[in-house]
Amino acid sequence: MLAALCITALFTSLAYGHGVTYGVIADRAVAVRFGYAGGEPMSYAECKVFGPGSSPDLEFQNGRTDARGIVSFVPDKPGDWTVTAWDEMGHKGTLEVLVSGSKADLAGAAAPVPQAGPTPISVALGLSVLANLALLGMAWRSRKRH
Repeated sequence: MLAALCITALFTSLAYGHGVTYGVIADRAVAVRFGYAGGEPMSYAECKVFGPGSSPDLEFQNGRTDARGIVSFVPDKPGDWTVTAWDEMGHKGTLEVLVSGSKADLAGAAAPVPQAGPTPISVALGLSVLANLALLGMAWRSRKRH
């Protein structure tokens, strides 16, 4: 039992590898708005973003525009980027966007914000669950013997 708890405590940092990191990327995103000739936005239109030198079958990003017809992406290198959006009625728009800046500056923009490791309370709760499972197993075994 003690050995299992020690092993669990040693590997707690490995379990943290499945955590989520997040953060706001300021002044690095490129936003493109797609709309119809009358001014109405192309809401929720399918879109693809291609980086400089990308092959036509491998997009950097894909998805949909938002309710305002806007799609945003964070480029990882300078050059000419192609953003295309289309709807189910056959409307399609393509825009070439020139992204400037050094490759190092742009690549650093997309780095995730590291979060703190497991908190003492989360470790304690995890160990508590293991201890309760062990006690339940011992109770089950002693009940089975009687």
